[in-house]
Amino acid sequence: MVIDAYAHVFPMPLIEALAEVKPSKELAALRAQSPHNFEHGARIAYMDEHGFDVQVLILARPPVWLGMDRSDIHRLSRVANDSIANFAAKRPDRFVGVGVLPVVDEVMMEEFERIHGELGLKGVLIFSNIEGKPLDDESMWPLYERAAALDFPIWIHPQHANYYSWIRKDVLDRVLAWPFDTSLAMARLVYGGVFERFPSIKFVTHHMGGMIPHFAARIGAFAETSSEEYAKLGLGESGPALTGQPLDHFRLFYNDCISNGSPEAVQVALNFFGADHILFGTDFPFGPDNGERWPLDELKTIKTMPMDESDRAKVLYGNAARLLKLPLKTGAAPTASV
Repeated sequence: MVIDAYAHVFPMPLIEALAEVKPSKELAALRAQSPHNFEHGARIAYMDEHGFDVQVLILARPPVWLGMDRSDIHRLSRVANDSIANFAAKRPDRFVGVGVLPVVDEVMMEEFERIHGELGLKGVLIFSNIEGKPLDDESMWPLYERAAALDFPIWIHPQHANYYSWIRKDVLDRVLAWPFDTSLAMARLVYGGVFERFPSIKFVTHHMGGMIPHFAARIGAFAETSSEEYAKLGLGESGPALTGQPLDHFRLFYNDCISNGSPEAVQVALNFFGADHILFGTDFPFGPDNGERWPLDELKTIKTMPMDESDRAKVLYGNAARLLKLPLKTGAAPTASV
């Protein structure tokens, strides 16, 4: 069995609603890019042909929300969540919907309850920064408290940030800045004490946790002495005291395995996070050939790279099924500590 825990979607009702409020190059690109973003039948046919049993539907293109009035965000978020729920409901055996909260405030917390209750979605998506604010900003804590209480997983997708304007050349804003922003978001959640207060909360990151597994030794080294020393010198500031080592907190994240076909990169992530915290994901339907090539690269990587078979099963479907509380047709999913 194969569960794609990070497959994108952008239903046409949402594209049309956004176009009325904030036309953009991002929306135009969605219309011109892969039809799998909004065509239900074509997506199912692709899944059937290549052996993808279930897709977890994550809204694409976070930049569409940037610069929008808060009242419009409130209204269009409801359109987004209704659209995702309706898309998934056409084939509940093949699709699992995840709602979206582009911002978090009192109105969006009401929407969170609708996502979890009325719409029956299985998780919620937030972005790596919320209108430029870090994910440990006080405005985010009501969401974390409620999600932890409900055992409701939170997906994180990178968002554009206020870096240099020149990073848009050669789409470096997506190629490199997005994994960097994901890494910063993870670090703020760790050092801001979110896991300290809510140790059972579940976050799912994109692109294998960005830089974190590759720079784990540097993170650990700075956590030992350097960050405290820099704070004393006035070159930094310290967050709340953490129980245990920061790297232990970083290992609590769940992470997709999107590597663009690099078994070496996947192995680094597996070594750091452990097989219990890696989910199969593909970024479908982005990339070449109407978005059909990258998922096949990811599937080949996970199915062929050296790995214990029980770990391979966890990555391909078991971890996602456990996280989302999904029944499995192929028998019990591999068990693991949460």
